Amino acid sequence: MRLIKNTTELIGIKDPNIIISLVFETDTHIEVQAKLDYPAPPCPHCHGKMIKYDFQKTSKIPLLEQAGTPTLLCLKKRRFQCKSCKRVTVAETSIVEKNCQISNLVRQKVTQLLTEKVSLTDIARRLHVSTSTVYRKLDQFTFKKHYDKLPAIMSWDEFGFKKGALAFIAQNYETNELITILDNRRQTTIRNHFLKYPLKVRRKVQFITMDMSGAYIPLAHRLFPNAKIVLDRFHIIQHLGRAFLKTRIAIMNQFDKKSLPYRALKNHWRLFQKDSRKLSLNSFYSKTFRQTLAHMKLLRRH
Repeated sequence: MRLIKNTTELIGIKDPNIIISLVFETDTHIEVQAKLDYPAPPCPHCHGKMIKYDFQKTSKIPLLEQAGTPTLLCLKKRRFQCKSCKRVTVAETSIVEKNCQISNLVRQKVTQLLTEKVSLTDIARRLHVSTSTVYRKLDQFTFKKHYDKLPAIMSWDEFGFKKGALAFIAQNYETNELITILDNRRQTTIRNHFLKYPLKVRRKVQFITMDMSGAYIPLAHRLFPNAKIVLDRFHIIQHLGRAFLKTRIAIMNQFDKKSLPYRALKNHWRLFQKDSRKLSLNSFYSKTFRQTLAHMKLLRRH
């Protein structure tokens, strides 16, 4: 256990060269005004003698929240000038990296939150930094990928990734564990990824579920010689639903728009698409037939 000597350590300022001059609270945040100053070191360029020059323009450095209130460090850094080469350098501190405006404590907190189930936008909002800052921190992560095992049953699908573009996703069908996400669904990209797995591993895949487009089927057979292709139930039902919808519209258009069959087929289209097991036994008043009917009786009238 280490005792905290003063409030500067409490808000994360442990550098003894930072001298706080004023702390005040506004309607939106707590502001800490301070200066960074210490004796002139040797010149990092020519190792000559440096003198104190002036202070740099105030840097606004976000700190971690205090009692739920955003905290901002307004820090003026001492500048030094070499008497020999006339170059100017800026004082450095452990609070923030060189040429950076975000404190190391905030960066560490971003790293911590990136390991949790929190969106990047929420992290940026919570720590009062830009979303780009969180993205840059995420890009610094290195993920070690293993190509020594694949599930016996895989699921292939695609989803909207960018405007007008689709991405490829592969999952473990039984556990929904993510296998990979590829930024496009081109066959070359998919093939190059799965070829990283040895043939011995790929032979162990028994089933692959996918949609009814058929674009992935030849590729899947080449990559996984022992796998059987299974069409996804969701896409089968979706395909049947669309076919039934087109058939209903085709039959409906054979009648006059003011006729009873046309209006019945148009107004009660949801009943035709509904699972027969979910049809209600309760009666309701149909404006089309102008009488009270149950769902099953109404469908028989068609």
